[in-house]
Amino acid sequence: MPPNTLWIACLPTCGSPSPEPAGPWLARYGPHPAPHEDGWLLEVSASQRLFGGRTALLQRLRREGRALGWGRLGAAPTALAALAFARDTPAAGGHSWGLGPDWMSRLDALPIDHLGPARPHRGVLDALGLRTLGALRCCPREGLARRTTPDLLNALDALYGRAPLALPGWQAPARFCQTLDLPAPTADARALAFAAQRLLGRLTAWLQQRQAGVLHWRLGWQGPSAAALDFRHRQPIRDATLLRQLLQDTLAHTRLDAAIEGLWLETVHIAPWCPAPVGLLPSQPAGDALSWDALLERLSARLGASRVQAVRLIEHWNPSQRQQWRPASGEARQRNADPPAAGTLSLASQWDPPWWLPQARRLETSPKGQPLVDGQPLRRLLGPQRIATGWWDTPVNLEVCVAATADGRCWWLHRLRGSSEPELAAWRLAGVYA
Repeated sequence: MPPNTLWIACLPTCGSPSPEPAGPWLARYGPHPAPHEDGWLLEVSASQRLFGGRTALLQRLRREGRALGWGRLGAAPTALAALAFARDTPAAGGHSWGLGPDWMSRLDALPIDHLGPARPHRGVLDALGLRTLGALRCCPREGLARRTTPDLLNALDALYGRAPLALPGWQAPARFCQTLDLPAPTADARALAFAAQRLLGRLTAWLQQRQAGVLHWRLGWQGPSAAALDFRHRQPIRDATLLRQLLQDTLAHTRLDAAIEGLWLETVHIAPWCPAPVGLLPSQPAGDALSWDALLERLSARLGASRVQAVRLIEHWNPSQRQQWRPASGEARQRNADPPAAGTLSLASQWDPPWWLPQARRLETSPKGQPLVDGQPLRRLLGPQRIATGWWDTPVNLEVCVAATADGRCWWLHRLRGSSEPELAAWRLAGVYA
Protein backbone atom coordinates (compact mmCIF):
# COMPACT_ATOMS: atom_id res chain seq x y z
CA MET A 1 0.00 0.00 0.00
CA PRO A 2 1.58 3.33 -1.07
CA PRO A 3 2.15 5.93 1.67
CA ASN A 4 -0.44 8.70 2.11
CA THR A 5 -3.12 6.68 0.36
CA LEU A 6 -6.59 8.06 1.06
CA TRP A 7 -9.87 6.35 0.25
CA ILE A 8 -13.33 7.82 0.77
CA ALA A 9 -16.48 5.75 1.30
CA CYS A 10 -20.02 7.08 1.47
CA LEU A 11 -23.31 5.44 2.43
CA PRO A 12 -26.87 6.79 2.09
CA THR A 13 -28.48 8.36 5.12
CA CYS A 14 -31.29 6.25 6.54
CA GLY A 15 -34.74 7.82 6.75
CA SER A 16 -34.04 10.49 4.11
CA PRO A 17 -35.55 10.69 0.60
CA SER A 18 -33.85 8.93 -2.29
CA PRO A 19 -30.31 10.37 -2.46
CA GLU A 20 -28.79 12.01 -5.48
CA PRO A 21 -26.66 9.74 -7.70
CA ALA A 22 -23.24 9.52 -6.06
CA GLY A 23 -21.27 8.79 -9.24
CA PRO A 24 -21.53 12.29 -10.80
CA TRP A 25 -20.92 13.91 -7.42
CA LEU A 26 -17.78 11.91 -6.55
CA ALA A 27 -16.43 12.27 -10.10
CA ARG A 28 -15.71 15.92 -9.29
CA TYR A 29 -13.05 14.86 -6.77
CA GLY A 30 -11.46 11.79 -8.34
CA PRO A 31 -11.31 10.03 -11.70
CA HIS A 32 -12.63 6.59 -10.74
CA PRO A 33 -15.60 6.47 -8.35
CA ALA A 34 -16.85 2.91 -7.94
CA PRO A 35 -20.04 1.40 -6.49
CA HIS A 36 -19.35 -1.39 -4.01
CA GLU A 37 -21.93 -3.33 -1.99
CA ASP A 38 -24.22 -0.71 -0.40
CA GLY A 39 -21.97 2.33 -0.88
CA TRP A 40 -19.52 4.15 -3.10
CA LEU A 41 -15.71 4.24 -2.98
CA LEU A 42 -13.27 6.82 -4.32
CA GLU A 43 -9.49 7.22 -4.05
CA VAL A 44 -8.46 10.86 -3.65
CA SER A 45 -4.75 10.41 -2.92
CA ALA A 46 -3.64 12.33 -6.00
CA SER A 47 -6.44 14.89 -6.15
CA GLN A 48 -6.70 16.00 -2.51
CA ARG A 49 -4.10 18.73 -3.01
CA LEU A 50 -6.34 20.33 -5.65
CA PHE A 51 -9.00 20.99 -3.00
CA GLY A 52 -6.84 22.50 -0.28
CA GLY A 53 -5.51 19.30 1.29
CA ARG A 54 -6.98 16.38 3.20
CA THR A 55 -8.79 18.30 5.92
CA ALA A 56 -10.45 20.78 3.55
CA LEU A 57 -11.50 18.00 1.19
CA LEU A 58 -13.06 15.88 3.94
CA GLN A 59 -14.99 18.87 5.27
CA ARG A 60 -16.27 19.64 1.80
CA LEU A 61 -17.37 16.07 1.22
CA ARG A 62 -19.18 16.01 4.57
CA ARG A 63 -21.07 19.21 3.75
CA GLU A 64 -22.06 18.18 0.23
CA GLY A 65 -22.80 14.59 1.26
CA ARG A 66 -25.40 15.70 3.79
CA ALA A 67 -27.15 17.84 1.17
CA LEU A 68 -27.22 15.02 -1.40
CA GLY A 69 -28.36 12.23 0.95
CA TRP A 70 -24.94 10.58 1.37
CA GLY A 71 -24.39 11.68 4.95
CA ARG A 72 -22.41 8.67 6.25
CA LEU A 73 -18.75 9.08 5.32
CA GLY A 74 -15.64 7.10 6.12
CA ALA A 75 -11.97 7.63 5.29
CA ALA A 76 -9.01 5.26 5.58
CA PRO A 77 -5.88 4.13 3.71
CA THR A 78 -7.78 1.21 2.06
CA ALA A 79 -11.12 1.08 0.30
CA LEU A 80 -12.75 -1.60 2.48
CA ALA A 81 -11.45 0.05 5.63
CA ALA A 82 -13.07 3.34 4.59
CA LEU A 83 -16.32 1.46 3.97
CA ALA A 84 -16.09 -0.20 7.38
CA PHE A 85 -15.61 3.17 9.09
CA ALA A 86 -18.57 4.58 7.15
CA ARG A 87 -20.72 1.67 8.44
CA ASP A 88 -19.68 2.58 11.98
CA THR A 89 -21.42 5.98 11.72
CA PRO A 90 -24.99 6.63 12.98
CA ALA A 91 -27.81 5.82 10.59
CA ALA A 92 -28.91 9.46 10.58
CA GLY A 93 -25.51 10.61 9.32
CA GLY A 94 -21.99 11.19 10.54
CA HIS A 95 -18.35 10.56 9.75
CA SER A 96 -15.57 8.30 10.99
CA TRP A 97 -11.96 8.62 9.92
CA GLY A 98 -9.36 5.87 10.21
CA LEU A 99 -6.29 8.00 9.55
CA GLY A 100 -2.85 8.22 11.09
CA PRO A 101 -0.42 5.51 12.21
CA ASP A 102 -2.98 3.84 14.53
CA TRP A 103 -5.62 3.28 11.85
CA MET A 104 -5.25 -0.53 12.03
CA SER A 105 -5.85 -0.62 15.79
CA ARG A 106 -8.99 1.46 15.32
CA LEU A 107 -10.09 -0.86 12.54
CA ASP A 108 -9.50 -3.92 14.74
CA ALA A 109 -12.07 -2.63 17.24
CA LEU A 110 -14.93 -2.46 14.71
CA PRO A 111 -17.65 -5.18 14.65
CA ILE A 112 -17.18 -8.01 12.23
CA ASP A 113 -20.43 -7.07 10.42
CA HIS A 114 -18.68 -4.01 8.97
CA LEU A 115 -16.90 -6.32 6.50
CA GLY A 116 -19.42 -7.29 3.82
CA PRO A 117 -18.11 -10.80 2.90
CA ALA A 118 -18.14 -11.77 6.60
CA ARG A 119 -21.91 -11.39 6.94
CA PRO A 120 -22.88 -14.70 5.22
CA HIS A 121 -20.59 -16.54 7.68
CA ARG A 122 -21.85 -14.79 10.81
CA GLY A 123 -23.09 -18.02 12.42
CA VAL A 124 -19.76 -19.80 12.00
CA LEU A 125 -17.76 -16.78 13.16
CA ASP A 126 -19.98 -16.32 16.26
CA ALA A 127 -19.45 -19.99 17.13
CA LEU A 128 -15.70 -19.42 16.91
CA GLY A 129 -15.99 -16.42 19.24
CA LEU A 130 -14.97 -13.89 16.57
CA ARG A 131 -16.76 -10.59 17.22
CA THR A 132 -14.37 -7.92 15.90
CA LEU A 133 -12.28 -7.40 12.78
CA GLY A 134 -9.13 -7.62 14.88
CA ALA A 135 -10.12 -11.06 16.16
CA LEU A 136 -10.83 -12.13 12.60
CA ARG A 137 -7.40 -10.91 11.48
CA CYS A 138 -5.64 -12.87 14.27
CA CYS A 139 -7.51 -16.10 13.53
CA PRO A 140 -5.42 -18.77 11.77
CA ARG A 141 -6.03 -18.60 8.04
CA GLU A 142 -6.10 -22.39 7.67
CA GLY A 143 -9.08 -22.65 10.01
CA LEU A 144 -10.94 -19.84 8.25
CA ALA A 145 -10.25 -21.40 4.86
CA ARG A 146 -11.83 -24.70 5.96
CA ARG A 147 -14.95 -23.09 7.46
CA THR A 148 -15.58 -20.17 5.05
CA THR A 149 -15.01 -19.25 1.41
CA PRO A 150 -11.96 -17.66 -0.28
CA ASP A 151 -13.94 -14.43 -0.70
CA LEU A 152 -13.64 -13.74 3.02
CA LEU A 153 -9.87 -14.19 3.08
CA ASN A 154 -9.44 -12.03 -0.03
CA ALA A 155 -11.60 -9.30 1.50
CA LEU A 156 -9.64 -9.52 4.76
CA ASP A 157 -6.37 -9.04 2.90
CA ALA A 158 -7.80 -6.06 0.98
CA LEU A 159 -9.18 -4.61 4.24
CA TYR A 160 -5.72 -4.31 5.78
CA GLY A 161 -3.89 -3.41 2.58
CA ARG A 162 -2.16 -6.76 2.04
CA ALA A 163 -3.82 -7.27 -1.36
CA PRO A 164 -5.44 -5.01 -3.99
CA LEU A 165 -9.19 -4.78 -4.40
CA ALA A 166 -10.66 -5.01 -7.90
CA LEU A 167 -13.36 -2.37 -8.35
CA PRO A 168 -15.53 -1.76 -11.42
CA GLY A 169 -15.13 1.93 -12.21
CA TRP A 170 -18.18 4.06 -12.81
CA GLN A 171 -18.60 5.41 -16.33
CA ALA A 172 -20.71 8.42 -17.15
CA PRO A 173 -23.48 7.75 -19.70
CA ALA A 174 -22.81 8.80 -23.28
CA ARG A 175 -25.65 11.34 -23.14
CA PHE A 176 -26.83 13.41 -20.21
CA CYS A 177 -30.58 13.42 -19.65
CA GLN A 178 -32.07 13.79 -16.16
CA THR A 179 -35.31 15.01 -14.62
CA LEU A 180 -36.16 16.78 -11.37
CA ASP A 181 -39.55 16.94 -9.64
CA LEU A 182 -40.38 20.31 -8.08
CA PRO A 183 -41.51 20.42 -4.43
CA ALA A 184 -44.67 22.22 -5.54
CA PRO A 185 -46.07 23.41 -8.90
CA THR A 186 -45.02 26.94 -9.81
CA ALA A 187 -45.82 29.42 -12.58
CA ASP A 188 -42.88 31.74 -11.83
CA ALA A 189 -40.15 31.16 -14.41
CA ARG A 190 -37.54 32.91 -12.27
CA ALA A 191 -38.09 30.41 -9.48
CA LEU A 192 -37.00 27.62 -11.82
CA ALA A 193 -33.41 28.88 -11.84
CA PHE A 194 -32.95 27.86 -8.20
CA ALA A 195 -34.38 24.38 -8.79
CA ALA A 196 -32.34 23.94 -11.98
CA GLN A 197 -29.06 24.44 -10.07
CA ARG A 198 -29.19 20.79 -9.00
CA LEU A 199 -29.47 19.66 -12.61
CA LEU A 200 -26.66 21.99 -13.66
CA GLY A 201 -24.46 20.60 -10.88
CA ARG A 202 -25.04 17.07 -12.18
CA LEU A 203 -24.35 18.25 -15.73
CA THR A 204 -20.99 19.82 -14.89
CA ALA A 205 -19.93 16.72 -12.92
CA TRP A 206 -20.89 14.55 -15.91
CA LEU A 207 -18.90 16.81 -18.25
CA GLN A 208 -15.85 16.65 -15.99
CA GLN A 209 -15.97 12.86 -15.86
CA ARG A 210 -16.16 12.69 -19.67
CA GLN A 211 -13.52 15.44 -20.13
CA ALA A 212 -15.97 17.33 -22.34
CA GLY A 213 -17.73 20.67 -22.68
CA VAL A 214 -21.26 21.33 -23.87
CA LEU A 215 -22.07 23.18 -27.09
CA HIS A 216 -25.86 22.71 -27.16
CA TRP A 217 -28.20 21.77 -24.30
CA ARG A 218 -31.87 22.06 -23.44
CA LEU A 219 -33.81 22.80 -20.27
CA GLY A 220 -37.49 21.91 -20.37
CA TRP A 221 -40.41 21.57 -17.99
CA GLN A 222 -43.36 19.28 -17.53
CA GLY A 223 -46.99 20.24 -17.11
CA PRO A 224 -49.81 21.82 -19.14
CA SER A 225 -47.43 24.40 -20.65
CA ALA A 226 -44.59 22.00 -21.46
CA ALA A 227 -41.79 23.65 -23.42
CA ALA A 228 -38.00 23.84 -23.58
CA LEU A 229 -35.25 26.44 -23.81
CA ASP A 230 -32.27 25.89 -26.13
CA PHE A 231 -28.79 27.08 -25.21
CA ARG A 232 -26.00 27.08 -27.79
CA HIS A 233 -22.38 28.10 -27.32
CA ARG A 234 -19.63 28.84 -29.79
CA GLN A 235 -16.97 27.19 -27.60
CA PRO A 236 -17.35 24.14 -25.32
CA ILE A 237 -18.27 25.23 -21.81
CA ARG A 238 -18.60 23.47 -18.46
CA ASP A 239 -18.43 26.34 -15.98
CA ALA A 240 -21.39 25.86 -13.61
CA THR A 241 -21.41 29.54 -12.61
CA LEU A 242 -21.62 30.77 -16.20
CA LEU A 243 -24.28 28.21 -17.11
CA ARG A 244 -26.36 29.26 -14.11
CA GLN A 245 -26.05 32.96 -15.01
CA LEU A 246 -27.11 32.30 -18.61
CA LEU A 247 -30.10 30.34 -17.37
CA GLN A 248 -31.12 33.07 -14.90
CA ASP A 249 -30.88 35.79 -17.56
CA THR A 250 -32.99 33.75 -19.98
CA LEU A 251 -35.66 32.80 -17.44
CA ALA A 252 -35.94 36.45 -16.33
CA HIS A 253 -37.92 37.25 -19.50
CA THR A 254 -39.62 33.87 -19.98
CA ARG A 255 -43.37 33.66 -19.35
CA LEU A 256 -45.19 30.52 -18.23
CA ASP A 257 -48.85 30.09 -19.16
CA ALA A 258 -49.52 27.54 -16.42
CA ALA A 259 -47.88 25.98 -13.36
CA ILE A 260 -45.23 23.35 -14.05
CA GLU A 261 -44.43 20.28 -12.01
CA GLY A 262 -40.91 19.24 -12.97
CA LEU A 263 -37.79 20.01 -14.99
CA TRP A 264 -35.61 18.03 -17.35
CA LEU A 265 -32.17 18.80 -18.78
CA GLU A 266 -30.44 17.08 -21.69
CA THR A 267 -27.34 17.57 -23.81
CA VAL A 268 -27.62 17.70 -27.59
CA HIS A 269 -24.02 18.31 -28.64
CA ILE A 270 -20.80 18.05 -26.63
CA ALA A 271 -17.14 18.40 -27.64
CA PRO A 272 -13.79 17.47 -26.08
CA TRP A 273 -12.69 19.89 -23.39
CA CYS A 274 -9.44 21.76 -24.07
CA PRO A 275 -8.44 23.99 -21.15
CA ALA A 276 -6.70 27.25 -21.88
CA PRO A 277 -2.90 26.86 -22.01
CA VAL A 278 -0.99 28.18 -19.03
CA GLY A 279 2.19 30.09 -19.72
CA LEU A 280 5.44 29.64 -17.83
CA LEU A 281 5.76 33.36 -17.12
CA PRO A 282 3.62 34.97 -14.41
CA SER A 283 0.69 36.96 -15.74
CA GLN A 284 -1.95 39.27 -14.37
CA PRO A 285 -4.82 37.20 -12.90
CA ALA A 286 -8.07 37.57 -14.77
CA GLY A 287 -10.16 37.75 -11.61
CA ASP A 288 -13.87 37.71 -12.31
CA ALA A 289 -13.56 39.09 -15.85
CA LEU A 290 -15.59 37.26 -18.48
CA SER A 291 -14.16 36.14 -21.78
CA TRP A 292 -15.47 37.77 -24.95
CA ASP A 293 -17.58 34.74 -25.90
CA ALA A 294 -19.03 34.46 -22.39
CA LEU A 295 -19.84 38.19 -22.36
CA LEU A 296 -21.71 37.97 -25.68
CA GLU A 297 -23.68 34.95 -24.48
CA ARG A 298 -24.72 36.67 -21.24
CA LEU A 299 -25.72 39.87 -23.06
CA SER A 300 -27.71 37.87 -25.61
CA ALA A 301 -29.51 35.96 -22.86
CA ARG A 302 -30.30 39.14 -20.92
CA LEU A 303 -31.17 41.55 -23.77
CA GLY A 304 -32.33 39.14 -26.45
CA ALA A 305 -30.45 37.66 -29.40
CA SER A 306 -31.78 40.28 -31.86
CA ARG A 307 -30.20 43.12 -29.85
CA VAL A 308 -26.67 41.69 -29.72
CA GLN A 309 -25.36 41.19 -33.23
CA ALA A 310 -22.07 40.44 -34.97
CA VAL A 311 -20.98 41.29 -38.49
CA ARG A 312 -20.17 38.81 -41.24
CA LEU A 313 -18.60 39.43 -44.62
CA ILE A 314 -20.36 38.09 -47.71
CA GLU A 315 -19.72 38.26 -51.44
CA HIS A 316 -21.18 41.33 -53.15
CA TRP A 317 -19.95 43.73 -55.78
CA ASN A 318 -21.10 46.73 -53.76
CA PRO A 319 -18.73 47.30 -50.81
CA SER A 320 -21.49 48.83 -48.67
CA GLN A 321 -23.47 45.58 -48.89
CA ARG A 322 -20.68 43.15 -47.99
CA GLN A 323 -21.59 43.33 -44.31
CA GLN A 324 -24.44 41.38 -42.75
CA TRP A 325 -25.38 41.82 -39.10
CA ARG A 326 -26.82 38.76 -37.43
CA PRO A 327 -27.30 37.52 -33.82
CA ALA A 328 -23.93 37.09 -32.16
CA SER A 329 -24.86 33.98 -30.15
CA GLY A 330 -26.91 30.87 -30.58
CA GLU A 331 -27.45 28.96 -33.78
CA ALA A 332 -27.01 31.92 -36.10
CA ARG A 333 -23.65 32.77 -34.55
CA GLN A 334 -22.45 29.19 -34.80
CA ARG A 335 -23.53 28.99 -38.44
CA ASN A 336 -21.99 32.31 -39.39
CA ALA A 337 -18.76 31.98 -37.44
CA ASP A 338 -16.82 30.51 -40.38
CA PRO A 339 -15.05 33.20 -42.43
CA PRO A 340 -15.60 33.42 -46.21
CA ALA A 341 -13.58 31.03 -48.30
CA ALA A 342 -10.20 32.21 -49.48
CA GLY A 343 -10.40 34.06 -52.77
CA THR A 344 -14.13 34.85 -52.60
CA LEU A 345 -13.52 38.49 -51.59
CA SER A 346 -11.40 40.88 -53.56
CA LEU A 347 -8.31 42.54 -52.18
CA ALA A 348 -10.21 45.83 -52.02
CA SER A 349 -12.62 44.33 -49.45
CA GLN A 350 -9.78 44.33 -46.95
CA TRP A 351 -9.93 48.12 -47.04
CA ASP A 352 -13.69 48.38 -46.53
CA PRO A 353 -14.62 50.63 -43.61
CA PRO A 354 -16.04 48.98 -40.47
CA TRP A 355 -18.94 51.46 -40.31
CA TRP A 356 -21.18 52.56 -43.17
CA LEU A 357 -23.41 55.61 -43.05
CA PRO A 358 -27.15 54.88 -43.52
CA GLN A 359 -27.14 57.40 -46.37
CA ALA A 360 -24.09 58.67 -48.23
CA ARG A 361 -23.53 62.41 -47.56
CA ARG A 362 -22.53 64.82 -50.29
CA LEU A 363 -19.27 66.67 -49.55
CA GLU A 364 -18.51 70.31 -50.17
CA THR A 365 -15.45 71.13 -52.25
CA SER A 366 -12.69 73.71 -51.92
CA PRO A 367 -11.97 76.29 -54.65
CA LYS A 368 -9.33 73.86 -55.91
CA GLY A 369 -11.93 71.08 -56.22
CA GLN A 370 -10.82 69.08 -53.14
CA PRO A 371 -13.61 67.44 -51.11
CA LEU A 372 -13.95 68.78 -47.56
CA VAL A 373 -14.99 67.08 -44.31
CA ASP A 374 -15.82 69.49 -41.47
CA GLY A 375 -14.00 72.17 -43.44
CA GLN A 376 -10.77 70.12 -43.71
CA PRO A 377 -9.46 69.07 -47.12
CA LEU A 378 -9.03 65.38 -47.78
CA ARG A 379 -5.79 63.72 -48.85
CA ARG A 380 -6.13 60.58 -50.97
CA LEU A 381 -4.59 57.44 -49.40
CA LEU A 382 -5.87 54.61 -51.60
CA GLY A 383 -7.51 54.58 -55.00
CA PRO A 384 -9.37 55.62 -56.93
CA GLN A 385 -10.77 52.23 -57.82
CA ARG A 386 -13.46 51.73 -60.39
CA ILE A 387 -16.48 49.52 -59.69
CA ALA A 388 -18.69 48.85 -62.70
CA THR A 389 -21.66 46.53 -63.12
CA GLY A 390 -22.93 45.09 -66.36
CA TRP A 391 -25.97 43.31 -67.69
CA TRP A 392 -26.74 41.30 -64.49
CA ASP A 393 -27.74 44.37 -62.47
CA THR A 394 -28.63 48.02 -62.79
CA PRO A 395 -25.63 49.55 -64.62
CA VAL A 396 -23.44 51.38 -62.13
CA ASN A 397 -20.08 53.05 -62.69
CA LEU A 398 -18.58 54.04 -59.33
CA GLU A 399 -15.22 55.49 -58.40
CA VAL A 400 -14.17 54.83 -54.79
CA CYS A 401 -11.17 55.85 -52.70
CA VAL A 402 -9.90 56.10 -49.12
CA ALA A 403 -8.93 59.58 -47.94
CA ALA A 404 -7.77 61.20 -44.70
CA THR A 405 -8.01 64.62 -43.10
CA ALA A 406 -5.11 66.45 -41.50
CA ASP A 407 -6.05 65.19 -38.01
CA GLY A 408 -5.60 61.53 -39.14
CA ARG A 409 -9.24 60.51 -39.54
CA CYS A 410 -9.92 58.22 -42.50
CA TRP A 411 -13.02 58.15 -44.70
CA TRP A 412 -14.47 56.10 -47.54
CA LEU A 413 -15.62 58.19 -50.53
CA HIS A 414 -17.37 57.37 -53.77
CA ARG A 415 -18.84 59.18 -56.78
CA LEU A 416 -20.47 58.33 -60.09
CA ARG A 417 -18.20 58.38 -63.12
CA GLY A 418 -19.31 59.84 -66.41
CA SER A 419 -22.34 61.69 -65.04
CA SER A 420 -23.12 65.08 -66.54
CA GLU A 421 -25.06 66.18 -63.48
CA PRO A 422 -22.84 67.94 -60.88
CA GLU A 423 -24.98 66.62 -58.03
CA LEU A 424 -24.33 62.97 -59.01
CA ALA A 425 -20.68 63.51 -59.98
CA ALA A 426 -19.74 65.02 -56.58
CA TRP A 427 -17.82 63.04 -53.99
CA ARG A 428 -19.94 61.52 -51.23
CA LEU A 429 -18.96 60.30 -47.78
CA ALA A 430 -20.12 56.67 -47.39
CA GLY A 431 -17.98 55.00 -44.72
CA VAL A 432 -16.04 55.79 -41.55
CA TYR A 433 -12.92 54.15 -40.12
CA ALA A 434 -12.79 53.87 -36.34
